[in-house]
Amino acid sequence: MLNFDWFEKLDIHQRYLQNKSKTENLFLVGGTIRDLILGIEKNPKDIDFTMAGFPMDIYDKIDKRKVSHFITEKFGTITLIPKNQEVKYELTPFRLENQYSDNRHPEKIQRQDDLILDSNRRDFTVNSLYYFSTNIKNKILLSSKLGKKNISNIINFQDSLEKHWFLFYQDQNLLIVQNHNYIQNLFPKWKFSLDFAVYLLDTLKEIFVKKQKSEENIIRILIDPHGAIQDLINRKIKCVGEADNRFREDALRTIRALRFVSVLNQKLRNKKWSWKMLLFDIETNTWNSLKKHVHLVHNVAKERIKDEIKKVFSVWDPFVFISLLDEIKLLEHLFPWLYKTKHVEQPVRYHPFDIYVHTMLSLYELQKINSDYLVRLAMLYHDVGKVGQYEAYQTGLDRDEIRKILSWPLNHRSSWPEIAKEDFSKLWFSKNEINDIMRYIANHHVPWEILDAKNYNRVKKIRKLYSEAWFQKVDNLLDITIADRIGQYNPMQNNSDITDIEYLRKILKKLQKNEWQFTARDLKIDWEIIMDFFQIQPWQKVWELLRYALDWVIGDVKNRNNKDEILKYLKWVYKVKGL
Repeated sequence: MLNFDWFEKLDIHQRYLQNKSKTENLFLVGGTIRDLILGIEKNPKDIDFTMAGFPMDIYDKIDKRKVSHFITEKFGTITLIPKNQEVKYELTPFRLENQYSDNRHPEKIQRQDDLILDSNRRDFTVNSLYYFSTNIKNKILLSSKLGKKNISNIINFQDSLEKHWFLFYQDQNLLIVQNHNYIQNLFPKWKFSLDFAVYLLDTLKEIFVKKQKSEENIIRILIDPHGAIQDLINRKIKCVGEADNRFREDALRTIRALRFVSVLNQKLRNKKWSWKMLLFDIETNTWNSLKKHVHLVHNVAKERIKDEIKKVFSVWDPFVFISLLDEIKLLEHLFPWLYKTKHVEQPVRYHPFDIYVHTMLSLYELQKINSDYLVRLAMLYHDVGKVGQYEAYQTGLDRDEIRKILSWPLNHRSSWPEIAKEDFSKLWFSKNEINDIMRYIANHHVPWEILDAKNYNRVKKIRKLYSEAWFQKVDNLLDITIADRIGQYNPMQNNSDITDIEYLRKILKKLQKNEWQFTARDLKIDWEIIMDFFQIQPWQKVWELLRYALDWVIGDVKNRNNKDEILKYLKWVYKVKGL
């Protein structure tokens, strides 16, 4: 089912941009139009538009009052961000691209004034829709709508469009045009021809009517040079033109295709339609070409791949994305340690599936409750350290040797951080991002350990965890614990019962409400006091004593956070522990 009822939303942006650029002949383009037609985004925030001309000439003519603005040198993309508005516009003038010798960047960019040629360089049909609207000074078009055959359902709509390659949607004064010759005659030298629009309407035999005749003095034109409307109806991601050429030009498009499946399907699911929903898939020829050229991804800069991964993991459906990566043989290239978890079996009484399947099921559960991309990536790698741990088990170890493994270094919670650092560094994640991922995984069993403690100790342990990380990070850790438990899908255990974990969350929220985040900085002593009291130098023992002090004070902040009491306790620790 397609939706054309929100197109008046685009007219607001069209008028604004026409005024700013001092021309009527510009076009909105891409995902904004796609999402509007699918009915999944009513108020777009990121809007792409295009027009003919040279970037600096366009940029110099733009009215820059009350707007932030800048232009990129290579592609000439102009960004406009109106002040006090939650919207961003990006204008990339018409262009041709060719000679992609590195499967990444066009070596030659040529400016031109042909919309069809501009559309030929785009990746997928659903991203190659253009929208134009303009006010007309009289109702000359209204007479053109009379005496025609009306069509009212989506099947007849599609048949008529494929038969004539253009169609009029009376309810919105919307002319949909797919025929290339008609498009070029509608916009000769990229400037709108009202006379040809009237001619088309006079020759039209069928009109799509949904509600009632519009009385607006406006004409809207949806330009669809590559059959995107049919692909939106059939829910297909399809390359513009020859798929082989598109993937050879830019190998990142293989990953973008997977991302679009993930993104569009998640957006459709979020709407919770009252009818049975058809989801997107990749069109057969596009899929076959994608698999044939997937090896070219090795030529793509890792930061571009990281951007695609971050987009999927930030909002949309990483479960689908990772599953498709696996199917096209890219999982081993992008997430090698995750790939190693495949077919590594676990004790059935805890995990009826191998590590990889458990990880994917846990990720699926986590994405329902948490959209933080770092938390989701941590879930993806939370058990990769088990690979080495289980391999060691198979070497016939005795009880003491197994105990040593569980303590260090092959325990999966201990060995994981370096594994994660290795894989995510190769994907150009920042040091701070990697550190956050590592902390989530290193601590992903802490909530389980707190639940194993006596009731009177749980508050103390949650308080300690809270002192080590901000509220949100502890809250995220509880989400990981929930997903990890439910993701076991074990009929031998009651994995769906998360009441005990939610009990920990209540403790955490109560601490947030009634107490501050107590850290080592809040102690009534510091490292200098410890040095002076014990007459020791600032080395490892000082920081170890500070940790002992923090752990002890957290048990009863009100009564224990006293300089004399802390030093008295540390004196005992110093003696008993033999520091």
